[in-house]
Amino acid sequence: MVSFDEASSIISLIDIPLKPENISLQAALNRVSSENILSKYDYPEADNSAMDGYALSWNAVSKIKEKNVKLEIDENVAYAGAGLKKPARRDVAVRIMTGGYMPEKFDTVVPIEDAVVYGKYLSVTNSVKPYKNVRKKGEDIKKGDVILSKNTKLTPETIALLVSCNVKKIKVFEKIPVSIISTGNEILNFNKKRRYGKIYNSNGILAENFLAANGCALVENVICKDNLTDIGNTLTSAVKTSKIIITSAGASFGDKDFTGKALESAGFKIKFRQAAIKPAKPFSFGLINKIPVFILPGNPVAFYICLAVFVKPFINKHIKINNPVKIINAKSSFKYTKTNKRREFIPAYTFERNGCNYSEIYKKSGPAMISSLGYMNSIVSIPENVSQIYPDELLDIYLI
Repeated sequence: MVSFDEASSIISLIDIPLKPENISLQAALNRVSSENILSKYDYPEADNSAMDGYALSWNAVSKIKEKNVKLEIDENVAYAGAGLKKPARRDVAVRIMTGGYMPEKFDTVVPIEDAVVYGKYLSVTNSVKPYKNVRKKGEDIKKGDVILSKNTKLTPETIALLVSCNVKKIKVFEKIPVSIISTGNEILNFNKKRRYGKIYNSNGILAENFLAANGCALVENVICKDNLTDIGNTLTSAVKTSKIIITSAGASFGDKDFTGKALESAGFKIKFRQAAIKPAKPFSFGLINKIPVFILPGNPVAFYICLAVFVKPFINKHIKINNPVKIINAKSSFKYTKTNKRREFIPAYTFERNGCNYSEIYKKSGPAMISSLGYMNSIVSIPENVSQIYPDELLDIYLI
C-alpha cells in the first residue's frame, strides 16, 4: 500500500503521447489550444467612432478663432464597418454611426445626444471634448499580439475573441481516447428494465461524462460480467484503441475479483496495489503495454473521488491545461473525528459567508452513499496525521 502522495507521484511519472490536430473553430468548445494564436490584424482595424454622432477634426476646429464654431454637416454618412464614399473636407462635420470609420485626419466625435445642430450646421462649443469617443486602430489588439495562449481551454468567450480576429481553425491537443470497463453480474445498462438485485451502471455514465468534460474521447463504455474471458477480451480491445483505461469494481484482487486476473493475463504491470486513502483504499494503478490502467473501486463515492483526485490531474498534465484541479482553503463548518491514518476525502458543499469560504460535509458518510453526488460541489481533504477537525479550521478543498 502507498500513501496518497506516493500514488500521485507514481501516476505523474507516466507519459502518454498526444498529437495536435487542426479543427474548425465551430468544433473547438472545451478543447485545449496546442500553440499560441497570434492576431493577423489590428483590432479595431481602423480608427472608428464609439458613438452615434458627428465626427470632426479638432485640429482644424482649434485653428478657428471664434468661440462658437459652426461646421457645415456633410451628408456623406460613415456607417458601422465602413467609411465615407468620398473624402471629407477637414472644416466640416460628418454624420457617423457607431463603428463607422473615421474620415482621414478626423479625431473627435460629438455624441448625437450632446450635439447642437442648427439646420445644416453643427455648433461646436466649449462643452465639446476634443479627441473623445474614438476607438483607435489597434488599441485593443495589435497585429502579432498573442490573442490566445497555448494550453488554454476554449470557452464561449475565447471562441468569440478568435472569431473577431478572423481565426477559422485552431490547433488543439487531441482528445485522449479512453475506455471504461464496469464489471459485475449485478450491473445493468441504464436503458434496461429494472430488475431485483440489479443496479444501474451509474459509474460508467459518471466516468463517461466526467472524462468528456475533461478532454477525453470515449472509445467504449462496456459492462462485463464476472467472467475472466469476457473481461480479458474487452481489455485486449481497449489496449489497442485507448490511451487510458478505467475499470470499475473488481479492484480488490480477491478470489472473485476477475478484473485483477484478467489484467494479469493481459500483461498488466502493477505500479501500486491499494492506496492509503479513505474511501477507495482498493484503488490500484499500472500499465498494459504502456497504457495506464486506473483500477477503481465500485462504490460510487469512492469511484468519483478517484476520478477527481487522481485521473483529472493526470489528464490535465498531458493536455497541459491552464485551469488545473482547483484546490482552495476553506474553513470547516463542522466537527469531525477521523479514526484512521489514511488521507480522507469527504463529499462537501463549499460556500461563501462574510467574505470567507466555508465547507460543510455531507450528512451521510460512506463510499456507497450515492446521494452525496447530488449535494457536493467540492471534496474536503483531511491529512493523514489529523484525527480531529473543529469548526473554523482551515482545510484543503477540491472544487469540482
